Amino acid sequence: MIHDVVLLGAGNLATSLAVALSNAGFPILQVYSRTVESASKLANLVGAEPICKLESLRTSASIYIVALPDDVIASIVSVLPELKGCVVHTSGSTPMSVFEGLRAKGFGVFYPFQTFSRSKIVPFSNIPICLEASNDECYASLEQFASKLSGTIVPMSSEQRRWLHLSGVFACNFTNHMLALAYQLTTEHHISFEVVKPLVEETIRKAFEGNPALYQTGPAVRNDIQTMERHAQMLKVFGLADLYKELSLSIQKLSGSDKGLKNRT
Repeated sequence: MIHDVVLLGAGNLATSLAVALSNAGFPILQVYSRTVESASKLANLVGAEPICKLESLRTSASIYIVALPDDVIASIVSVLPELKGCVVHTSGSTPMSVFEGLRAKGFGVFYPFQTFSRSKIVPFSNIPICLEASNDECYASLEQFASKLSGTIVPMSSEQRRWLHLSGVFACNFTNHMLALAYQLTTEHHISFEVVKPLVEETIRKAFEGNPALYQTGPAVRNDIQTMERHAQMLKVFGLADLYKELSLSIQKLSGSDKGLKNRT
């Protein structure tokens, strides 16, 4: 079973995870980051030892959590020493096979499906944690470990996780970008962005009652070409006319009403 942790990473996810682990009673032995400043900032927050060289890594911890950017995971894994515990990464798009050849008790994936930032510590109690492991013993340990943080544990293959990560880009990253554009449009014309809030809240509430496509509203799904052309004209000054047309066409394709706009883009 898992009783102590070494955390490789000190970024957005690592910060919320470290706080959650510390609050759940798991000692964090070390925090690794490329710079001692970054490692120290998080390590001091949770009472861990900061390190910036992998040669200083303790090898007897129960679990090693690699919470680093996707493009550096493979290079870090390739220089890890032999480890007595399980090793996991927190990436949505990196396959578990990145650990093949690693000398460890086991390896896997511990993927919290949420958006994180250093400026806001996110509680883990309602975050789905997606798990995958190289063997049954490692999976059982990860499951027990994750259950101390969240009530939602989801077994998931690397292929499934890739698609979940992509769905998150649409549901989170693109949605937030749309809200940022709405903020730009409202504030540019001296309208309080707060006016938009009830609309967004109702949209999200209805979306999770079933298939969101069934609740689609607006000029695109109504095939209101006159309104859409007027909107596109208004957006030219912001450089958003083409984006508006592409999104409207996507709405129409999903709803099966794309004939009207398709001939005008």
